[in-house]
Amino acid sequence: MWHDLNTQIFLLINASEQASKSFISFAIFCAKYLVYVPIIVMSICWFTHPIYRQLMLKMVIGLCIALLITFIIRHLFYSPRPFTIDVGTNYLFHDKTSSLPSQHAVFVWTLFFTAFFNKAQRTKTILYLLVIVALLVSWGRIYLGVHWPLDIFIGFIVSIISSLIVKKCWMSISKLINR
Repeated sequence: MWHDLNTQIFLLINASEQASKSFISFAIFCAKYLVYVPIIVMSICWFTHPIYRQLMLKMVIGLCIALLITFIIRHLFYSPRPFTIDVGTNYLFHDKTSSLPSQHAVFVWTLFFTAFFNKAQRTKTILYLLVIVALLVSWGRIYLGVHWPLDIFIGFIVSIISSLIVKKCWMSISKLINR
């Protein structure tokens, strides 16, 4: 059941063989390079808006936790990428590593949820930027044929969990940082 639903949703989102080259190029930009936008914005804010430094530290710690969880899941549960089992079309070269969960989705959704759960230092602009980036990256990874929708969904869940861990443990973590 889950496999069939995952495949059906994938085929709805995945690019057709007749997809325009310009739209494929846009999707490649979203899937590969859009993740750098939050990094650039965070780097600029680190130097120009010191008030956001605590939020950025929370994001980095959240990413460390999320990527550790991702590493564990990928080594415990192998999930083939769509192109390795000849489902849909693939427009983005990728190694045949496990696809579950999507590291790109984990990255962008962790940034979003860390900001979302951090009410004191977030702004609507930050949230809008992060959710747009997360949605476009997630869509691009499926559209280009390197991830299943379930890979994105599990990345979304891992991101929520890691962001909540940071929120819950921040007082202890900040004491360690400030020593």
